[in-house]
Amino acid sequence: MPDNVVLDSSVIAAIFFKEKASERAEKVAEKYRLITVDVAVPEVANVAWKRIVNFNEPEEITKTALKACINFIATVCKVIPSQTLLEASFEIAVRDRITIFDSLFIAASEKEKVPLLTMDKKLYNNLCEKRNVKLV
Repeated sequence: MPDNVVLDSSVIAAIFFKEKASERAEKVAEKYRLITVDVAVPEVANVAWKRIVNFNEPEEITKTALKACINFIATVCKVIPSQTLLEASFEIAVRDRITIFDSLFIAASEKEKVPLLTMDKKLYNNLCEKRNVKLV
């Protein structure tokens, strides 16, 4: 039976919005039981917005990818409400000097006692020695 992992938004977005790391992200999604935080939805929507506004990607194609991404979060992932993680994530954010959004995924990882998978090299480099963060 596959192990559980927490995916941050960067991994989820890479699955649906094609980039260099998309193939690696897809392989991860196939190997594990997936957990994420409810803030993944607005974060991937922000990725879609950036692709349309900043990179002039086709709006209809991007909207279709966003819908698939949100469906994936809702149906494939166990989704943890951010409200249940807020106290722990605030402490992590202050102590590790990271955003609340990043700390929510760390708090989920610690609550579930599983690794956090990310494509965010800066987050990984800052926390890999302190926390159970893995780079995809």
